[in-house]
Amino acid sequence: MTETTRTTVTLSKSSMNQVEELVGVFGNSPAAVISRIVEHFFDYGRFDDILQRLRAKKRILYPPDESEINKKITNLFKGANKIPLDDFIDFINVDKMYVLDNFHIWSEKYNLKIIENFVQKK
Repeated sequence: MTETTRTTVTLSKSSMNQVEELVGVFGNSPAAVISRIVEHFFDYGRFDDILQRLRAKKRILYPPDESEINKKITNLFKGANKIPLDDFIDFINVDKMYVLDNFHIWSEKYNLKIIENFVQKK
């Protein structure tokens, strides 16, 4: 059985009317309809670009703790000498501009450089 978490949502009257119209077709109750709509949003890929932009915005607004980033960088280069820049950014889970703004610090601290879209140990 799938693990679930319960939550409460508040919808405008017009949105709730649309949900009510789908009861019996898209789910057996308003809660089931809303659940299926949310799962559709996340699972079917049509909104991946929106989700990526929202996640990027969150990373800008709430950058991770510097000690967490340092731990990730240290662990990442324990087993590799060369990593694609995009993979590096994804792994430390920050925005690209955050990486570019801070890379000079990490370069000195971890002996790194960027060559042809790869982060390398010097």
